[in-house]
Amino acid sequence: MEKLIKENIIYILLAIAVLFAGVYFLYNNGMTVYQTYGELSAKKADLQTKKDKVEQIERQKEQDKASLQEKAQSGKTIYPVPSNQFSSEASFGIMFENILANVTQSGIRIRSIDYNYKPTEDKILAANIPGYNACELSFTAAGSYVELQNFFKNLVKEKYLSSIYEVYIEPYDQDKTILIAKFKIRIYTKSV
Repeated sequence: MEKLIKENIIYILLAIAVLFAGVYFLYNNGMTVYQTYGELSAKKADLQTKKDKVEQIERQKEQDKASLQEKAQSGKTIYPVPSNQFSSEASFGIMFENILANVTQSGIRIRSIDYNYKPTEDKILAANIPGYNACELSFTAAGSYVELQNFFKNLVKEKYLSSIYEVYIEPYDQDKTILIAKFKIRIYTKSV
């Protein structure tokens, strides 16, 4: 047996070397597979987190759309404007014209008008739904109680959605029958 071992020592050493090489190879490949599995698990968890975030954004978007539709179903609609014909600022032209016609019809006198095409606290713009525009008009006007009343009544009767914000009325110092009114009106358009 000893003779057999001495004659085949090279083969035995070669077999032992191959055995160690095989164990080393399996260990390294096993560690690589384990690391790859760990990376795959981390990427899968990251993907699930991103999917959850996208679903949450989609749910919020649907809720915002439903909220806008609910507001629009209150009897007023948002003024539709062809998107390829007007910029968002120019889309308010007809709405401005309606308000100015109301001013003329009611008899109030406008002292100043300021325009804000991106009111930051507006809920429709905060919903960030493409195609919706808002403009806030800040007025300073003078008129009698009846003239101001007629203006606000006609504005409420308007077919398209507009909102009155921050009305402040005080009597004119030199003639108490004249009132000075400061108010904000928000008007909306939707690109179609």
